[in-house]
Amino acid sequence: MANTLMNKNDFGMLDPFARMAQDFWAPFTSMDQALKTDIDETDDRYQVKVDVPGIDKQDVKLDYRDNVLSIKVQKNSFVDHEDKDQNVVLNERHAGTLQRQYVLPNVAADKISATQTAGVLTITLPKTAPAKDAGHIEIQ
Repeated sequence: MANTLMNKNDFGMLDPFARMAQDFWAPFTSMDQALKTDIDETDDRYQVKVDVPGIDKQDVKLDYRDNVLSIKVQKNSFVDHEDKDQNVVLNERHAGTLQRQYVLPNVAADKISATQTAGVLTITLPKTAPAKDAGHIEIQ
């Protein structure tokens, strides 16, 4: 079975040098850990969809402040205490915090809504009209 798994994954699981190189570069390849996101915009709202498979909604924190939507996810590791003989061939589950921020201006913060279904977090951010002459300063 281990040979079948190794051939299927094809990353030299038993080669100690390949494993050492993979572990060395792991901190720099965190893009596979990022929260995969789709954002679409219409005239009246932004809609943000974030993949959060296996994450309970109480482990997701959302915040909208100063035109920035912040998403923070606490992900806990899986530990198999049943395997007393140490027969685990591969364990890719990790613990840690994943966080992303998006600049989404002119949002009615009090009307933001969020749902989580089938591993996808959907956040709807209704827009407000931008302030007229926002940022313009008249010199007198």
